[in-house]
Amino acid sequence: MFKRKSVLLAAVILSLLTLAVPAPASARYVSFTYKQDGQLRLTQTAYVPVGVLDGYGMFGPGSAAKEESGDLTVALDQPQDLFIDKRNHIYVADSGNGRVLELDGRGSLIRVIGEGELEEPTGIYVDESGKLYVADYGAEQVAIYDREGNKVASIGKPESLLFGKNNAFKPKKIAVDKRGNLFIVGEGLIQGLVELSPDGSFLGYFGGNRAGFDLERTIQKLFFTKKQLSQLSRKLPPSPTNVAVGDDGLIFTATVGLESGSIKKLNVAGDNLLHPSSFMSPNIADITVDPMGNIYAADSVEGYIAVYNKDGNMLFAFGGMDSGYQSLGYFTSPSGVAVNGDGLLYVLDKDRGNIQIFKPTPFALLVYKAMSLYLDGKYVESLEPWRQVLRLDSMFDLAHLGIGLAYYKQGKFDLAFEELKLAKNAGEYSNTYWELRREWLMKHVSTVILVLAGLFVLWTVLKWLHRKNGFGAPVVEALRRFRRIRLVSELLHVFRMLRHPIDGYEELATGKASVLSATILLIALAVVRLYEVYQTSFIFSGVDPLRVSMVSELLKLFVPLFAWIVCNYMVSIINDGEGKFKDVYKGSIYALSPYLVLGVPLALMSKGLTLMESVVYDYSRMFMILWCIVLFVIMVKEIHGYELKETFKNIAITLSGMAVMALITFIFFGLTSQVWDFVRSIAEEVKYLG
Repeated sequence: MFKRKSVLLAAVILSLLTLAVPAPASARYVSFTYKQDGQLRLTQTAYVPVGVLDGYGMFGPGSAAKEESGDLTVALDQPQDLFIDKRNHIYVADSGNGRVLELDGRGSLIRVIGEGELEEPTGIYVDESGKLYVADYGAEQVAIYDREGNKVASIGKPESLLFGKNNAFKPKKIAVDKRGNLFIVGEGLIQGLVELSPDGSFLGYFGGNRAGFDLERTIQKLFFTKKQLSQLSRKLPPSPTNVAVGDDGLIFTATVGLESGSIKKLNVAGDNLLHPSSFMSPNIADITVDPMGNIYAADSVEGYIAVYNKDGNMLFAFGGMDSGYQSLGYFTSPSGVAVNGDGLLYVLDKDRGNIQIFKPTPFALLVYKAMSLYLDGKYVESLEPWRQVLRLDSMFDLAHLGIGLAYYKQGKFDLAFEELKLAKNAGEYSNTYWELRREWLMKHVSTVILVLAGLFVLWTVLKWLHRKNGFGAPVVEALRRFRRIRLVSELLHVFRMLRHPIDGYEELATGKASVLSATILLIALAVVRLYEVYQTSFIFSGVDPLRVSMVSELLKLFVPLFAWIVCNYMVSIINDGEGKFKDVYKGSIYALSPYLVLGVPLALMSKGLTLMESVVYDYSRMFMILWCIVLFVIMVKEIHGYELKETFKNIAITLSGMAVMALITFIFFGLTSQVWDFVRSIAEEVKYLG
């Protein structure tokens, strides 16, 4: 998702660059992308504006205002859609004027289509034969025109009962596949796209969205009666708002309001082939697909044009909202986007009534060339273009991914491993590691088995010699004396907690542990947490250690823990708990014994696993967490002397207290921030007046 703070960051950087280095109008904007870890990052400029079509012809950045020979009848009024056919002819849905304009590549008018026949055309599509399909929202029909602009047919509301008797037919966007089937975006049709046959017969709904999980609704189902639930409004899935067809015949949809996966690539079954991405804008005005399968999307709120590859990974984004200076390369309300056969990108601006033309830079062309070679199976040939991309932008993740995949296809798994590690692509990294691990095991598995068997035999022999002849008795006795040291015994009590938690807490209450030992274990918990964060394989953690704040990670551990200790002790005072504050402190830390013992081994284990064995890591970690929860329950019961019912009551009140504490803290810091801003603004005003 294009988060507003990310956009502001890009705008700030843009402003600094603009102030530092005077640049021509075509270069006063930045291109950016999102890394695999979700971080916004500037890239080399991907597209530059080269001209504008405004109803008077094509004008470059330095051309005169407008030619007197321009045809005023071509001026656009609230245009809603844009399409470019195989001949590079440009079609514009001139909604305000109730017509469709056909222009050549330079913006010269070829013909006006549908004037006097169309009411409010909002979507257009031209098939390979040159037939024009128009979604006429105002007339509630689809109009069809031949290559010469003559109307040949119109399709109204489907008569099929499956369409829905009460469903209105208000087509907004349209696309046609190679079979001639029509896919129509209808206003308010939550079932999905309307699919019609070439003769207008209703074939069904296609590619509908799902409502998704609703926490509020789930809670309501737990506490509300059936009568109360029936009076609540249902949460309905959003309707698709745009549609496009790729050269491979797959249908693409965009949906305004979806926070994740707003663009979908649908197979014949209506399943989405793209991974839901939080880097897709929830405010997409239009989408189009080029012959390579790259997806172009226009953001109607932030004004950015984003380019995604065929898998839905963002390549780059550029543009933005015009701040009132009529700057080339910026928009006020982008409503359409299209790509011609030469790779030029056309962006329709609804409020300005013009079309801006963008040309890909050498950087973008290198990216496209490398991707094209790879998709054609020319892995060796794709390496050099990817390397050239890295020379221009050494942090371009997709280049590392492309090089890594090229090495992988050649069987050079060690080189692929390093590149994919830089790309932070968990899936491909896992596949490569699987191959490397397989090769290593084939070479060394016999040695590993022999070493393990030898160690087992050696251990067995040493134990037998110790029992028979007292072999190693001084060492064993020294270990026993060491374990009998009070502090050491208290620290080793964590293993007692794992085996016999009830007995362990009874012994804890009788002085088996001290505040000192608990504090040492608390420090050990911090060490384990940091080790886990920095050493867990990124396949499972999804965290870049270079971006981790040590302080924030420790706060994530200590703040909830101490909030629990304080709240639990305060609740136990009210509810006649027997435990003292130091008992709650010690018991809470010892309840984390599973994490203390298993945290480091799990982090080490993650380095040897791939995504195919993720269930091993996930279930092991889940078991560790559940074990800690069980120990917390036993701790409350044993330390405070509660029955089981009182125990769960105490825990529920404690968690509620923690939530209230968090809310109060949030409000306090929020008010403090506002007061500080108020005082600072007054001080600045006094300073200015003085």
